[in-house]
Amino acid sequence: MAYPYEQGVTVYCEKADIPTGYTVTDSYTKILGLNQAALAIDGNATVYKYIPATVKGGSSTTTSSSAESASSATSATSDSATTVSSTSSTSTTPATVSYTANKASFLNSIISSANSSGYRIPTIQYLSAIDDYTLRAAITEAYQTGGYEDDSSFTTLKGAHPDFIQSITVATVSDTTWCVNPYKLPNPTADQAKIASNQIVLKDNNNGGNSILRRYGEMKFSGRTTNDQGEVTDHPLWGYFAKWTAELSVSKEAGLGVDGCPSGDFYSLYQSSVTSKVNSVSSCIATQTDFFGHYGNYADWEVSIEKKTWSYAWSRGFLEGLLVYPISWMVDTFAYGMDPALSGVGQIWAIVFVTLIVRGIMMLATFKTTLDQQKMQSLQPQIAKLQQKYPNSNTNNYEKQRLAQEQMNLYKQNKIHPFGQFIVLFFQFPIFICVWSALQGSSALSSGEFLNLRLSDTIKDTLFNFSGTWYYNTSGWWTALILFLLMAATQFFAMFLPQLITKIRTKKEVARLSKNPAQDSTAKQMKWVTYGMLVFTIIMGFFLPSAMGVYWLIGGVISMIQTAITQLIMAKKSPKNHGDKRQWKEKEGNRL
Repeated sequence: MAYPYEQGVTVYCEKADIPTGYTVTDSYTKILGLNQAALAIDGNATVYKYIPATVKGGSSTTTSSSAESASSATSATSDSATTVSSTSSTSTTPATVSYTANKASFLNSIISSANSSGYRIPTIQYLSAIDDYTLRAAITEAYQTGGYEDDSSFTTLKGAHPDFIQSITVATVSDTTWCVNPYKLPNPTADQAKIASNQIVLKDNNNGGNSILRRYGEMKFSGRTTNDQGEVTDHPLWGYFAKWTAELSVSKEAGLGVDGCPSGDFYSLYQSSVTSKVNSVSSCIATQTDFFGHYGNYADWEVSIEKKTWSYAWSRGFLEGLLVYPISWMVDTFAYGMDPALSGVGQIWAIVFVTLIVRGIMMLATFKTTLDQQKMQSLQPQIAKLQQKYPNSNTNNYEKQRLAQEQMNLYKQNKIHPFGQFIVLFFQFPIFICVWSALQGSSALSSGEFLNLRLSDTIKDTLFNFSGTWYYNTSGWWTALILFLLMAATQFFAMFLPQLITKIRTKKEVARLSKNPAQDSTAKQMKWVTYGMLVFTIIMGFFLPSAMGVYWLIGGVISMIQTAITQLIMAKKSPKNHGDKRQWKEKEGNRL
């Protein structure tokens, strides 16, 4: 999931597509390297590379694109920068470099943060070499999965057949042809419509999905590597990336070595930034291996996620095995069953069915307590009478104790357990956390769109995204707004409907009672608790993935139905109805 966000700085294209005027003639030439088009792959005459960048230093600013003449993705490190000049600059102030390839935007944010902290920034030669290593590893894996694991030197396309290397194209792809780029254009613009039409989709059987970097660019952050004995093992610092950096740090070539490689502070910042980015968007619970997600700077990148088992979920924790995985399993099962392409509609129905199942189970488990809560609402007139009986209970301890005793007797007579609602909250909270984790972690929900809204995106991020033609709902802006309003409305009515019904039914009786300080204080406390819960739910729905908004919307509707059912049950069991029935029986008896 890391590579879609941090793909390096190198742009791959055909020779004819290298921008005109890329040659640098100013004083920053020595920083950017030589001004010559470079083949990206040894043994391939089609794929070229260059590095577009903006250099700032002193009072001058120069925009340029450079390509290193002797640095190819398949040549040894010792040959990769032999003709690159010294990195010194004639500017009176240190020059800073930002990379203008669209895919380098995330890296630029890291560099900007590092500059602010005074960290030493790695050279363009280092970043270019890392891109070379990544491409080598990806080509090797494209030819034979696992073929790069035993390459301890990291400098050759070990095992890749020359005919395969020669057949690689820039962006032309089919079932039998592999290309380098993840897009049909070498450097797609930020226009979302163009990006969508130019991407190479891995699931697309018509195009084959055989993009080397889209499928195997993940090698850059792979945890696989080899130890000093040549055995495949895990490296604590990103495997190959750490090994490549270690190899480049001892190079004697210009722009490399210790001074050209990232400092420890920059390396730590880089790692933490990429890791944080991945953690903020990851959805990795899958019940079958497939390509999932809307990752990357353009949210258009699918990644391969391996199937997770129930035993694996138990190894991650008790609640993960007990609830999180089963809920995700149900989401996947329903989504794939109704829409194997995971286009969006199937996921919505999956959330609906999962919500019905989860809330149905919760309703059965807490129905008695919920009924008690409804009874407590209906007893408000009688409680108000008790409060009138003890008007000084707010200040008089004796009256306060007597009021509490009589209230408890009233609850006991009506078979109500007033503390049951706390049991419900204790029961509901872990379920809420598990449902949230399951929906957020579900890989199936990270794919597809419903009315252009991605269910893995938060409502906040969607509503704050005004890029492009958002007003046409191209990014799901209106869908997110309507979902948020409906969710908030259903939550409001679900929480206040019981009180509203009770108020309407007992309005006349309550109106006859005079004001009481204790009654007012209790009413205010309950009101603020309800308002607090409502605000909490709405805020959480705003910041959580849209899938949770759908869950709460359906859950709110179910809560209102549950309230209606319990009110009907209570109405049939109310003393008034029983009195009416007795009167009817007496009349019938007299008539007979």
